[in-house]
Amino acid sequence: MMTKISDGSSILPMAKSDTVKKVLRLQDELIHYRAVLDAGPWLDLNMSTPQLKALLLISEEDAIRMRELARKLGGSFSNATVLVDRLVERGLVERMMEPQDRRVVLVRATEDGRLLIEQLVTSWRSLSEPLLERLSTEDLETVRKALDILVGAAQAREKEDARQEG
Repeated sequence: MMTKISDGSSILPMAKSDTVKKVLRLQDELIHYRAVLDAGPWLDLNMSTPQLKALLLISEEDAIRMRELARKLGGSFSNATVLVDRLVERGLVERMMEPQDRRVVLVRATEDGRLLIEQLVTSWRSLSEPLLERLSTEDLETVRKALDILVGAAQAREKEDARQEG
């Protein structure tokens, strides 16, 4: 992105950190508009952000080891246990023993947990679709390319994190 010097005579590239800040502000603004338009099930969650994060991570797998969940959450095993306890109380996840090693505790999403995640994803998409449909074909392609780049960056970071931990 280019920006003009105060006298208007020169053009310099905007600093990367400034661009990152601008993108984050725009992301916040988009989240605000989504909440104004229709937050739907997001406002009815009655769940902490760490609990939601845990449920999302758990629902990505058929079952996940508690130690792996704690690692992905970036916290201690005891903190992960407290989060899972709350989700079990709500009927969103269940614990089970690993068949090959009964000392290992696995956690998986229940049908209610998977349904809740599905409702949240559907809500997010139902808010996104009308906004995307308002865009020109060219702008929509720009958004697609930007999201492809962001997904690629996220995948690269995930691989880096896995290498560092492994």
